[in-house]
Amino acid sequence: MIKHHYFLNVEHNQNDYFTFSDYFLNEKYTFNSCSDIFSKDCIDYGTSVLLKTVINNLNLNGTVLDVGCGYGVIGIILKKYFSSINVVMLDINKTAVQLTKENCILNNVDAIVLESNLYDKIDKKVNNIVTNPPIKAGKENLFNVVSGAFNVLENNGTITLVIKKKHGMESLKNFMNQTFGNVQILKRDSGYYILHSVKTND
Repeated sequence: MIKHHYFLNVEHNQNDYFTFSDYFLNEKYTFNSCSDIFSKDCIDYGTSVLLKTVINNLNLNGTVLDVGCGYGVIGIILKKYFSSINVVMLDINKTAVQLTKENCILNNVDAIVLESNLYDKIDKKVNNIVTNPPIKAGKENLFNVVSGAFNVLENNGTITLVIKKKHGMESLKNFMNQTFGNVQILKRDSGYYILHSVKTND
């Protein structure tokens, strides 16, 4: 079997698709998924740490953006906990976008889902970005998630992301500090780090 990276567009047949359920903070969620999507059959640990940290530490408001949304876990769960936010989810992968649209319906969540190369389809400023960025897409792409965030965030907007120490946490933390003039480690858990920056000026 040929293994594809989850951020590339490939053709699928009907047998590649399936549905699974998983729990987050004792609440059950159901997701349509696909054989080569990231964390295809469960809510991955890094995403879970990210979501718990955001829910426990931040007061999200306005428009909240997930770039590289996969099948929609982050945006769907955040909308359940911050019901007043406007959720926008982006992915470059057509399959991911379609699955996220289906999963919003499955989990009774209202969100905007767009096929977009990073922030290309974002034409208005947003208030918060929460993301588990696609590490396998490479370091340049990872840094572009951060530099692009600065351009689409409102003043006092925030970006919060998860990265493993072994996947370049220190260099990403330094780049966030360089880009935003600040960076904070909100949580460390089993090698995962939750990094957080605030846009304080244009």
